[in-house]
Amino acid sequence: MENSRLASFGRRFIAFLLDVVFVLLINYVLFSLVLGPFGGLLGAMGLKDFQFGEDIVKGAFAGIGAFLVLAITILGVFFVAFIYDFVLLATPKQATIGKMLMKIKVIKVDGTSINIFEAFFRSLIKFASGFFFIFLWILCLFTTRKQNLHDFIVNAIVVDSN
Repeated sequence: MENSRLASFGRRFIAFLLDVVFVLLINYVLFSLVLGPFGGLLGAMGLKDFQFGEDIVKGAFAGIGAFLVLAITILGVFFVAFIYDFVLLATPKQATIGKMLMKIKVIKVDGTSINIFEAFFRSLIKFASGFFFIFLWILCLFTTRKQNLHDFIVNAIVVDSN
């Protein structure tokens, strides 16, 4: 770590926003391929040709179907985001596409690479903490090594990759 400069919050945040865009694009392509044959998201929900005011039983089933498809879709988005983060951090680049574009990467505090298990747990804690306690993602503003909770747990830091 002696030769590594800690990444700024601004660069980390921009990398996060870029990753959100990439994950949304990946999800759009995946869900288009999966739900396309069913008439898209509304078709899969049973709402494509549904007219409000029709049979109440048909409406109830359409509502249940809509809820289930929407819940599965939301879980799918989070799953794809988790896999994206975990897999890319486990590569030799140690960075997501957003981090690569911002020229930052994740390393251990001692300067070594994180291993696949640390990448997995870092991503798991990142998504769990972000889902329930989004404010934990700004913890890096107040710590000496600019670490968030998911960095503390695996003893990692985010540094410039130059």
